[in-house]
Amino acid sequence: MANWFTKMFKNEKRSISYQDFWGSGGDVADIHSESIGTALRLAPVYAATRLLADTIGSLPLQAYQRAGGAKQKITTPGVFADPTTFGTEVEWVQRIMTSLTLRGNAWGYVTEFDDMGYPARIEWLHPDDVSLYGQNRSLERPRWYWLGRPLEPERVIHIPGYVLPGEILGVSPITAYALTTETGILSQEFGRDWFRNGSVPSAVLESDQAVTQDSAQIIKSRFMAAASGREPVVLGAGTKYKPIAVNPAESQYLETIKATANQIAAIYGVPPERIGGVPGGTLTYATREQSAIDLVTYSLRPYMVKLEATFNRLTPPDQYVKFNVDALTRADLQARYQAHHLALTDGWMSKDEVREIEDLPPLPNGLGAGYAPLLGGETPQIGGDQPPKRVPSQRLRAVGDEDD
Repeated sequence: MANWFTKMFKNEKRSISYQDFWGSGGDVADIHSESIGTALRLAPVYAATRLLADTIGSLPLQAYQRAGGAKQKITTPGVFADPTTFGTEVEWVQRIMTSLTLRGNAWGYVTEFDDMGYPARIEWLHPDDVSLYGQNRSLERPRWYWLGRPLEPERVIHIPGYVLPGEILGVSPITAYALTTETGILSQEFGRDWFRNGSVPSAVLESDQAVTQDSAQIIKSRFMAAASGREPVVLGAGTKYKPIAVNPAESQYLETIKATANQIAAIYGVPPERIGGVPGGTLTYATREQSAIDLVTYSLRPYMVKLEATFNRLTPPDQYVKFNVDALTRADLQARYQAHHLALTDGWMSKDEVREIEDLPPLPNGLGAGYAPLLGGETPQIGGDQPPKRVPSQRLRAVGDEDD
C-alpha cells in the first residue's frame, strides 16, 4: 500500500509549470563539458583563451646574442620568423596558447632541421590527438603517440602548463573545471529558451484535480495553440489560469552568467571585466597604461616566460629570444615624451635609441649616437673627428630636434 501510494503521489501533478511549457535549458547528458568544442561555446572561456592567445600571438619575438657581458639584437632565427607551413608566426604562437589554455599541454613536432641541427620548422599538434605511453609519472623519458602512432622522441617538443610534482602532463583547465563550464553552458541554453519563448511566461495553469501526463500534454497543447493564435482558451478539468511575472534576476540566470564569467577569469588569471565578468571591489586604473601593465604582469608573463624558456632551448647557447611587450604598455604621447626626456637627460639613452622606439631613422652623421653627460661631464661625439665637448644637460632639446 505504501509503495502504491508513493508511486501515485509522484505521478500526480496539479499544476503545469514554466518548464513544462518552455523547457528547462540543455540536457546535462548531452553536454560533454570536457571537450574543447563544447567549452568554446561558453563565451567567457572563448573570451579568456582568445585574449591570451591573440595578445601573445601578436607580440613580436626579438632575438639577441650574448657578447661578453653585453647583448645585441640579431636577425630572428628562421624557426621563429617562418616556423610553419600553415599560416604565419602569429598563428603558430596562437596554436601553442590555445593548447595550453584549453588542455594544459602543447605538443610540437619538428618537421625540418637546419644545417646546424636546430629545428627550422615546428608544427603544433592537436592536443587531443597526442597521448602518453604508460602512467603519467616522471619516472622515465616519456614516449608520445599521435593518433596511435609512436613519435620520434627527438622531434617532439612538449610544453606543459600547470604541472603537479611527479607528473609529466599539465593540468587541463577544461577537465579540472568541467562543472564550471557545464553550469555556464546550461545557463546559456536556459537563456536561449527564455528569450526564444517570449522571455517571461505569462501564467501557470493549475488544477484542483489530479492531472496525468497525457492530460497535461493535452492541456498544454490547447493552451499554446490558442495563445499563439490569440484565441480564447478552453481547458477543462478544473484548470485555472494564474498570471505570473518572473523576473530574470529572480531566476538567478543573470547572476549565474556573471558568476561563471568571474570564475573563468579566476581560472585563467585574466581581468573579469575583459571577458564579461564584474571586477571585485572598487579597483580602478589611473591610466590605460597601468591596466596594460597589470595584464602583462599577472596574466601574460607566466605564459611568456614558459614559452621563452622552451624557445631558448631551440637556439644556439649564445642566442635567446624574448617577447617585446612595449606595444602593450606604451604610454600616451605626453607621458612617453616625458619618459624620453628623462632618459636623455640622465644619459642612459641616446637620441638615436629614442628615435628607434618612435620608429624614426637615426640622425645623420652620427649626431644622435652620443649620450648626455652626467653632472656636466664630457660627452664623446661619435661619427666625427672633433674632440669631446661639454654639453650641459639643461641645454638638451626636445626629442627629434637636430643639433646646430
